[in-house]
Amino acid sequence: MKKKRVLVLVMVVVFVAFGLAACASGGDAAATATEAPAADAAAEAPAADAATEAPAAEAPAADAGGSDETIVIGCTLQDMTNEFMVMLDNVMQDTVAAEFPNVEYTCLDGQAQPETQISQIEGFITKGVDAIIISPADANALIPAVQQAVDAGIPVICCSSNIEQDVGQVWCGSGNENGGKMLAEYICEEIGGKGNVVLFRGPMGHFAEIGRTTGVEEVLANYPDVNLIYDQTGNWSREEGMSLMENWLQTGEQIDGVMAENDEMALGALVAIEAAGKLGEIKVCGLDAIKDALDSVKAGVMDATVFQDSVGQAQNSVRLAVKAAQGEQVETMDIPFELVTIENVDSYYDRIA
Repeated sequence: MKKKRVLVLVMVVVFVAFGLAACASGGDAAATATEAPAADAAAEAPAADAATEAPAAEAPAADAGGSDETIVIGCTLQDMTNEFMVMLDNVMQDTVAAEFPNVEYTCLDGQAQPETQISQIEGFITKGVDAIIISPADANALIPAVQQAVDAGIPVICCSSNIEQDVGQVWCGSGNENGGKMLAEYICEEIGGKGNVVLFRGPMGHFAEIGRTTGVEEVLANYPDVNLIYDQTGNWSREEGMSLMENWLQTGEQIDGVMAENDEMALGALVAIEAAGKLGEIKVCGLDAIKDALDSVKAGVMDATVFQDSVGQAQNSVRLAVKAAQGEQVETMDIPFELVTIENVDSYYDRIA
């Protein structure tokens, strides 16, 4: 029995040794078989690179939706308690979802504080986003932060509002001076070219306030019999619009027309006008064409509003940001204002976010 066991063990050792030798021989052969094509591929690599370089250079022109590479867009909007800003964000989210599945979009609330937006922009720079969209709360305070982003090689798209200095950003919005002109022209015509009017401005120094006020002043210069008796900021706020109007009405001064640089202030003024029993006596025009304003115009309460195309501004801001992130050259885009009255108000409900 012992001899048989020894014999078996010897045979096992022999077979294992033989198998290992065969494996080693096969492995060397396999390595040799695969090394030759690799060497050939390396030798041909320059020709292959030359063949693929041209399509790679044209990649930025392709639709971002067709690329697997993630594009990160950081957005800060001036104040998310403002309905128009919410509209912009909603459309941007929808545009990304519908057109750019490879885009990662993050929107932050600037809380109407330039310092907050500056911090948010700096955070985007640190994160290394591919593009930044901003609606600045202050036309001047954000200049250095935008400059910092541009210097870091990050394209900046200013949506709806812009900053007061060209530091390389691209603006996508509506010419505020034209909006102010449309607002003032309507009121001056509605009161027959004579009478007393009041102006509700946006926050002083805000890009939109500067442009819209300039437009209003240019129109009033052509109407010497129209007197601007009160002119004050309502900070885009419905509550402040109501409070200011209450104060002005209590002075006893005749007021024939109200020009409000956004709808929130116009709607607030209407509350005070209604409480004073003067609905219909004072012409009121706002600007933005938010849903509450459209409803008021349709009901015959607010006389008119000026449509600011939130959908067009937001959609195109995202598209510009994606193109810029891909290295394409992009340019400023101006989207016209439109006057909304009871005659055409129904056609605008489908055009707001």
